[in-house]
Amino acid sequence: MKILPYLLRFCLGLVLVASLRLSAADSLPLGPDTLLTDPAHDPAWTELLAKLSASKTRQSQFEERRYFPFRSTPVMLKGEIRIAPEHGLSLRYLEPDRRILIVDDKGLLMRDDEGRQRAAPSDSRAQAVTSAMVSVLRFDLAALQKSFVMYGRRDGSAWMLGFVPRDPALAEMIGTLFVSGEQTRLDRIEMTKSSKQRIEILISGAREDVIFPGDVLERFFR
Repeated sequence: MKILPYLLRFCLGLVLVASLRLSAADSLPLGPDTLLTDPAHDPAWTELLAKLSASKTRQSQFEERRYFPFRSTPVMLKGEIRIAPEHGLSLRYLEPDRRILIVDDKGLLMRDDEGRQRAAPSDSRAQAVTSAMVSVLRFDLAALQKSFVMYGRRDGSAWMLGFVPRDPALAEMIGTLFVSGEQTRLDRIEMTKSSKQRIEILISGAREDVIFPGDVLERFFR
């Protein structure tokens, strides 16, 4: 079963962009004027963050583009994201390979398209990166404030947030995450090491309060 190398490509691909900064970081300078010391009670952010972190089932599509200096074209990955608060997070990769990655309170589980599965390796780098990404995708404000210093900027209905790890070891592994969106929709996660080495995750077709039938829960969660 070739699912293990695929997980490592996903998680360690993010680790490769240590000391990250958003390619559009000039639009969100990480300074005192953009620091969110208490976002849950900041009038400019309270309502938006409450809606983003609401405990709802969600489903969306994603396209991940990985740019490397030794490639003329980006590595492309496509798939689906499912979030069920009581079951965790499920990433279903459709291209280039069909795989499912499940993240929940029990850890990481990998499952291939035929239903064969195995627990993910206890690689601290992969675990740290995945945990950070899950917190961002869920907008788990308590977890985010515990693990990151938060920065933010709003322009009408558009918004951008930056997350700087508090743990120096985590910062060394994943650098800074930037996410952006419109109204209550998350559209993009961007991470950049240089102009030729960066990762872009574009999220589209987001739906909330999705009803996942029993067979869907069984297939994409555990």
